[in-house]
Amino acid sequence: MEPTTTLEAKIALVREVMGDLIGNRLVKYETAELQLIDGTWVAWPDMPIRLYADSEAVVSVSWSRFDDLWIERGQGLPFATDDATLRWVTNGITPIQPTIGNRMKSVMIGRGEMTWDGREVEIWTRLLVEFDGGWLEVFNALDENEYAFHTRMPSGTFLSCV
Repeated sequence: MEPTTTLEAKIALVREVMGDLIGNRLVKYETAELQLIDGTWVAWPDMPIRLYADSEAVVSVSWSRFDDLWIERGQGLPFATDDATLRWVTNGITPIQPTIGNRMKSVMIGRGEMTWDGREVEIWTRLLVEFDGGWLEVFNALDENEYAFHTRMPSGTFLSCV
């Protein structure tokens, strides 16, 4: 799937890809690491986070460029990795581990904060997945993914998708 930038297209994409996951439990998640020339591994937050549900469904989510949202069923990638060597790490981000085993309740798109030439710009760069025990936030951190777990609904403007 191609990345999506308009708010309406983002909401439609989230509904299409994630709608039937409501009620499923998160079994695990995966994030990518890139192997450097010296053989060491580093996090590669440009790659999607993969969410695995107890229904055996897999959803890959990634933010890129300015405010492109890419979501796809399965283990697809938003761009070719060419000669890069990558590996997938299971449950490797400690702050978001409380989502594991919890039931998915809703998915929302949230407004980010940005100013350009002294004026506020409308930009929707936050994806919020509500679970029994809190909210997993996947947000755009200047063309790559960043993650947070909130025990309370985070502040900001959010629109329900599913």
